[in-house]
Amino acid sequence: MKKSLLILLAFAFVSCQAQAQGTGKSLPGSEPFDIAISEFISKWNVPGATLAVAKDGKLVLAKGYGISNKDTNAPVDEKTLFRMGSINKTLTAVMVMQLVEQGRLNLDDKAMPYFAKLGIQPQSIEDPRVQDITVRQLLQHTAGFDSNKSGDHFFQPRLREVAQRQKTEPVTCQVIVKDALETKLDFMPGERFAYSNTGYCMLGKIIEAAIGNTYSDYANQHVLQPAIGKNFLSGKSLASMPGETQYFMHPGESNMRGAPGISVWSVPTPYGSYSIENMEALGAWVATPTDVLKFFLAIDGAKGQRLLSSNAFDTLTAPPVLALAPRPNRYYGMGVNVYKDDRQFNWFHGGSQPGLEALALRTSDGYSWVVALNSRVQSDKRSTFFSELDRALWNAAKSVKTWPQGDLF
Repeated sequence: MKKSLLILLAFAFVSCQAQAQGTGKSLPGSEPFDIAISEFISKWNVPGATLAVAKDGKLVLAKGYGISNKDTNAPVDEKTLFRMGSINKTLTAVMVMQLVEQGRLNLDDKAMPYFAKLGIQPQSIEDPRVQDITVRQLLQHTAGFDSNKSGDHFFQPRLREVAQRQKTEPVTCQVIVKDALETKLDFMPGERFAYSNTGYCMLGKIIEAAIGNTYSDYANQHVLQPAIGKNFLSGKSLASMPGETQYFMHPGESNMRGAPGISVWSVPTPYGSYSIENMEALGAWVATPTDVLKFFLAIDGAKGQRLLSSNAFDTLTAPPVLALAPRPNRYYGMGVNVYKDDRQFNWFHGGSQPGLEALALRTSDGYSWVVALNSRVQSDKRSTFFSELDRALWNAAKSVKTWPQGDLF
């Protein structure tokens, strides 16, 4: 009996040690990241996470931690697919900036003519200020939409209200554009910043009007294939795809009563509170952190084929000009958040949806990482959760004594 118990204890120790080390690939010296993520998901009771880390454009770690499926106990590894949430917006912004460089778009173009080109015609315009919305304002979240005031078109309950008003379900991005143009804006375009999923849905449609093709076709040909050698992969609302992690509710979270576009009574929140199919330009991208890291490194040519010129990149990361000015060292540019001071210039984007948290970061110190987790904490703890995740990764980077010289890319 004593011998059997010792064997079980030894097996448990080895299993915990393996989980702490993660599943995937890494170079010697990157172990602080294993410790940081393993301790973080344990503290916050997150089932699984995935992480890719690069230094000076060279991949030093690509791993998964914890589990992707509670039924089978399957581990997360470096190839496990995750929803990337609003990191998708950076992809959209890069596409817009490419079209600006090609002369097919102008940042100060009015948005309405592009919608008309696609046949998106509001039945009536309640707020004439929608005629003034520009491409630049949509990119910078300054176009007049504030979900904290009027609700988010892409999530319940406003998603259901759109379906009722427009008499259609499932609700597509095109339907959301039409509905947004028919309702009152929350503030004057260009006045201030307010994060808006609706604005990036509109940008997706503007891209399609400018190129005469689909969003995904342009993304594949001009961004993703050159940068990562893969096509745009869009998630599915009601189930994870083969190779994709499951997404989990936090303790105490309730199932949704019904889901967008289907007649069911009870669906887990990560699969029932929103329709990912209509988020192609703002939050539908499914990928591995290594894929997203390659894309982020290619934007300014740190690794692989450069996606934007120096001028276009400077425009992407420049502060917005607003009536209510942002803080000079911390602001949202075009599809990226920016932090800069005398020592640092960091740019990044997060992703947060029911069942998901994600972050992609580039720094002037040469650090780059993409992390995704398959659960999200309750809203009152989300700020602390994200701050601790960010701090854990920075502490891990600072704990690396000598950065590995190899390149796992």
